[in-house]
Amino acid sequence: MNQIGCRIIQLESVDSTNNYIANLLKQGNVTHGTVILADEQFEGKGQRGAVWQAEPGKNLTFSLFWQGVNLSVEEQFMITEFISLVLVEALGRFGIEGKIKWPNDIYVNDKKIAGILIENQLQGSQIISSIIGIGLNVNQKIFGDYPATSISLEKGSDESILHVLMNFLEVINDRSRNGVLIESDRHDEYVKKLYLEGELAEFESTNNGCFKGRIKDVGKDGKLQIALDGGLREFDLKEIRFIPRNA
Repeated sequence: MNQIGCRIIQLESVDSTNNYIANLLKQGNVTHGTVILADEQFEGKGQRGAVWQAEPGKNLTFSLFWQGVNLSVEEQFMITEFISLVLVEALGRFGIEGKIKWPNDIYVNDKKIAGILIENQLQGSQIISSIIGIGLNVNQKIFGDYPATSISLEKGSDESILHVLMNFLEVINDRSRNGVLIESDRHDEYVKKLYLEGELAEFESTNNGCFKGRIKDVGKDGKLQIALDGGLREFDLKEIRFIPRNA
């Protein structure tokens, strides 16, 4: 099977790299491992319909196409875990310790450095392919009021965007030999890398308001498991938000 990055298409500007791959897929013109890299996304997507804000030419904004995922819909969170860990390992190559803010944002010192958007293509109850979009802050230094950081801010010097991409591709291909993205210890590693894991932290629930608890685990369905006074509770993405430590 082709490696991720076997075909790289670099664009100056596009609405979103995920959309670009989706259109290639409709045309039957995309193969496993294709990467779409853009200097600028003017409609970059984030989770919950958010817009990914990135200064043109300063960050790594790209999508990759993964054919032959061969997972059931119930197992789809495995993809999130896998890609999150790849990003954390890739950042480690630059001396940056990243943490995974559940479910798939990457944080460094309480600030966001990367985000992931995964769009799966289904056949019945099986995932047959995935379009995986990634935004990674590389050389941007000003983010307004948003709590974000970049490789440049963390290291104190700029990095080649293509060099950052090549490191990501090396990691993802090392961890997915022969196109297999499932690793036996992947889940435990993901939980250990979770932002605020095991710490007493503040959260806000849509049903119960603000409360304090400790992140303990993530279910196979991707729900966050938090220990609080009343025992262990599970939350999905729309039911809970993290309250910043400095709030």
